[in-house]
Order: sequence, then C-alpha cells, then structure tokens
Amino acid sequence: MKISNYFAKEKMDDATFIQTFIEKLNELTDEDICWANSDLLEDNENVQSLLMEMVLSFYATDLVDMKDYEDYLVNKEFEAMSFKELQASLIYLFHNDRVHPGSLIHNGIGKKELLDILREMKNQYS
Repeated sequence: MKISNYFAKEKMDDATFIQTFIEKLNELTDEDICWANSDLLEDNENVQSLLMEMVLSFYATDLVDMKDYEDYLVNKEFEAMSFKELQASLIYLFHNDRVHPGSLIHNGIGKKELLDILREMKNQYS
C-alpha cells in the first residue's frame, strides 16, 4: 500500500507498515534528524509530514491492538532491543498519541524517540 493511499482502509500487516516507514526514513536528511534532537521551536515539514503519514496510516488501517504488544514492552536501550521489542515501542508511541491526541505530531512528545526507534529498526532490518 502506498502511503498516499492511507485512507483506503486497506489492512496492512505490521511488517509492511514498518518497512514502508523505514523506506520513508531514508528520505530524511541529517538536518531533519538534528531538528528532532533540538528544542523543536521551529517546524520541520519533512519530519512532521512523515509523522502525520505514519499516524494517519496507523489509524486508517487499524493496524494492531496494543494488547498484542504489551509483553514486548521493555525498558532497554534501543540498540539492545529485539526487532519485536522495537515494534512494541513504536506501537506504544502511537497508542499514547491516541490517549493524548496530537502529542506525537504537534507537541513534540516522542519525535526524537520515534526517529531513534526507526533508525535502530532500519539498522536491524538491513
């Protein structure tokens, strides 16, 4: 499923979802990553549009139930996590965004963490 078709409500398995956004992550520049590590006072269209697409895709496809991932939530450095644990961390960020709408995209909460998770997933995926 192409990202532009996220409102099509097609079911997407979690591996496809993750791979889609790992590919999108390749389009981010070093400046985009530095922005995510900053105080987030200025907007960054590249990162924010990626986040918006991820959140909308996640909601539109009704991808996963957080309950399926609770056993994989661990308190470790991302580099020490398994791929499934990284997936659980990613899903947890989106779950929190549902509980506190707009936090991931608009208030900067989780942006750096999201990019760190995706970077580590990309490392493990390749």
